[in-house]
Amino acid sequence: MTITLPILRRSAIQTATSCLHRYKAIWVDGVPDQTDLALFGIAFHACAHAYIQRLVSLSLKADAEEAAIAFREGIASSLTPQRLVGKLRDLFLLWAERFEFDPEWFLLAEEHQISKTDQTFTPDLVYGRPDGLEILDWKTFWHPLSEAQVKQDFQARFYVFNAMRIWPHFPKYTFTQSYVRYGTQTSVTFTDQDFAAFAAEVEAIAGVIAEATQRNEWPATAGPECAYCELCCPLADSPAIVPKRFTVPEQAVTVGSWILAAEAQLKAAKKALKAYCAVNGAVSVKGIDFDNRLVVSRAYPIDKVLEILRKRNLFGAFDEGSGLTISASALAKLIKAFPALAEDLAPLEIRKDSYRFSARKPEDEDEEG
Repeated sequence: MTITLPILRRSAIQTATSCLHRYKAIWVDGVPDQTDLALFGIAFHACAHAYIQRLVSLSLKADAEEAAIAFREGIASSLTPQRLVGKLRDLFLLWAERFEFDPEWFLLAEEHQISKTDQTFTPDLVYGRPDGLEILDWKTFWHPLSEAQVKQDFQARFYVFNAMRIWPHFPKYTFTQSYVRYGTQTSVTFTDQDFAAFAAEVEAIAGVIAEATQRNEWPATAGPECAYCELCCPLADSPAIVPKRFTVPEQAVTVGSWILAAEAQLKAAKKALKAYCAVNGAVSVKGIDFDNRLVVSRAYPIDKVLEILRKRNLFGAFDEGSGLTISASALAKLIKAFPALAEDLAPLEIRKDSYRFSARKPEDEDEEG
């Protein structure tokens, strides 16, 4: 059965994949996301769009005066809170100084797109060059993604999947995440083979939303988004769900969900404090210093080590129980490059089993190198 929803907006679908409770609050109840993170991103995009519009109208690649005018227009149109204006100005003008617009191959910027399947998205900037279509997306967060991460990113896949259907005649399609804080970017090219199951994936998400709507059940799910979500939440806001002991499965699941939410928030807090310390120096809390410290790790080239051991005739000094081994993780890249090596090494494996408490996906293996 095909589930039909009135709109399949990219940001709404992506929200639903992470947490139906958050989806309902934002996309059903209309609760605005008023976090500083969201407001800052909205304001930056407004400024960038105003700047690109001015460059298009003047057929310019860059212009500092136009950037300053665009900044004022952007903060006015986005109603940017005063507390964010200073940092936004610094970041936007730094980005504008680095950014070089390509008016020759400009296709569109910040224009709402809708595909034949009612999937909608709003790309930040699109170039249509003879060698391919490129979608650029501005990111104001602190941690750039790798090519592999962008390749799996839902937004990247959603944009390119629909771009291929709206503009079907380009020889290739590229999605570029531009990290405005660093002046760097990660670009990934997609082909039709990358989307073999994507339509079914989106329809499955639509089905989940439709079922939640029918039942009026919107469970909260812990995940990375918890780090910046400020909505009222049954997982994050209820201290009663953290008993010190429990005996029934329902309590165990509830506590596990709370742990995932808390760990996501803690991880994000550490990243934010790390970034702050990188600029402002150490932060002292009750005698404990948070800081970016130099950590020295040491390693030795294995061929040279073996050569020295042979030279000194020390191989005999290490018997089977001596503990002198090479970890599986140290050999992982070599085994990946030469799979047959795994068979040669299998009879030599020294396995040690231990148990630890952790959270992981069922398909993940618990192995250490």
